[in-house]
Amino acid sequence: MPVKRNYAKKTTIELSDEHYFFLKEKALALQKQNKNASIVSIIRDLIGKDRDNWINKGKKK
Repeated sequence: MPVKRNYAKKTTIELSDEHYFFLKEKALALQKQNKNASIVSIIRDLIGKDRDNWINKGKKK
């Protein structure tokens, strides 16, 4: 039986200091709600949601 491997999607982005601190503050606030989540995973989720919204807005035009 073949082994399925689930590879993580890796993305590198460049953020200005202002954007980074905004995301970090928002992530810290969200982390208070979910103590098990890491700051990195929360930031990754925020960026992913924003990217999805941006792509969907482009498709609607």
